[in-house]
Amino acid sequence: MPDPDPPIQLTSIASAAERMFPKLKPEQIERAAAHGHIRRVQEGEVLVEAGAQNTRFFIVRTGRLEIVRPPGTDEHLVAPLGPGQFTGETSMLAGRRGLVRIRAKEAGELIELEREQLLALVQTDSELSEILMRAFILRRVELIARGYGDVVLLGSMHSPGTLRIKEFLTRNNHPYSYIDLDRDSGVQELLDRFHVSVQDVPVVICGGDVVLRNPSNDQIAEYLGFNDAIDQTQLRDVVIIGAGPAGLAAAVYGASEGLDVLVLESNAPGGQAGASSKIENYLGFPTGISGQDLAGRAYSQVHKFGAQVMIAKSAKRLKCDGKPYAIDINRGLPVPARSIIIATGAQYRRLSLENLAQFEGNGVYYGATFVESQLCAGEEVIVIGGGNSAGQAAVFLAQTTKHVYLLVRSSGLADSMSRYLIRRIEETPSITLLPHTEVTALEGTDRLERVRWQNSKTGKVETHEV
Repeated sequence: MPDPDPPIQLTSIASAAERMFPKLKPEQIERAAAHGHIRRVQEGEVLVEAGAQNTRFFIVRTGRLEIVRPPGTDEHLVAPLGPGQFTGETSMLAGRRGLVRIRAKEAGELIELEREQLLALVQTDSELSEILMRAFILRRVELIARGYGDVVLLGSMHSPGTLRIKEFLTRNNHPYSYIDLDRDSGVQELLDRFHVSVQDVPVVICGGDVVLRNPSNDQIAEYLGFNDAIDQTQLRDVVIIGAGPAGLAAAVYGASEGLDVLVLESNAPGGQAGASSKIENYLGFPTGISGQDLAGRAYSQVHKFGAQVMIAKSAKRLKCDGKPYAIDINRGLPVPARSIIIATGAQYRRLSLENLAQFEGNGVYYGATFVESQLCAGEEVIVIGGGNSAGQAAVFLAQTTKHVYLLVRSSGLADSMSRYLIRRIEETPSITLLPHTEVTALEGTDRLERVRWQNSKTGKVETHEV
């Protein structure tokens, strides 16, 4: 039988593979060597272990390296590296833990750079920066696509906690495997193996041995080492609260000017824009870009210039009665700063319904990413709102759902939505616009089953099954 998880073939889709695992030219290798030192390795020597903080970057001069899946699983070759090729992906720029093991396939000679030396290289050599950053981003995308991570999420599609964790891991670009209690076989064996019950879900298994029962996002970030490389007691030139587009842009501009920048983010980079299925009116992307891709690129750019981002850390209080200023955060020491930028963005407006919280994450969602589209596939969906986010959600969900009802309180969309989205909605037969309409009731037991709405102009009330 063919290998169900073969190594990445460099001969297939050559252009993409060459960008993911390019070979540096001799003159490029020599320029990189000026930032590091020569290291000789023996066959079988492990250079980076999965789960360890990934701070070293290698270029192969002679010999061969191999990248393999993390321990605790049947070992699979992810990719071989020969002369002129290099290790690394975006987690190294952030100082996070490595997801794969790197070892010497053959004895040889490498160029080794520490993380700070690598950052100096990508900041000063534009040609190498383009090659390395592109490869790092593509490799991370491939790891996510293949689920080559150190996390297994055991949950149910009907569990709000499961949805929260899936969104947290997905939007933080952390690979994981998902096992659904209701759909996947062999679930009971897994429950017994880790001594958990159905009542414990969602369950996160880290590194094959640490079991977290319905953990908070902060706990997940801690166990996965998202913030291991960050000294939060260090005095910063700038601390930015919020890692949405504005906060990330400020971090890039500040760090590129040589400032020591730290960003505090309560959930995941990208803010509300990060939850958009496709943004088409953002300068520089004529074919559009998903919010997550935009956030991922900005996040990598932030780290390229040496700024740092603390994930799942919320600012609770600002102390501005003396200098340096200080920011109190959840579960941690105060963060000192010479200056503070507040880029907290906006919060979703919630419906004024008493039982709304009962259905949040269980029929009511505040976004339309791939995660939500899976939950709604083949069903009828109600989108509430008349802004661009609602329009993008309606158009995106119309591709996979039976029908989309777009409810707005006003007489139409012209005053609140971009014209290109209005035209797309008008040209999509599976989207019905309902103006002058407000939701008046949500009904259901374990999950949302019915929605009642009323036309404020005619007084007509309708109840719709979902």
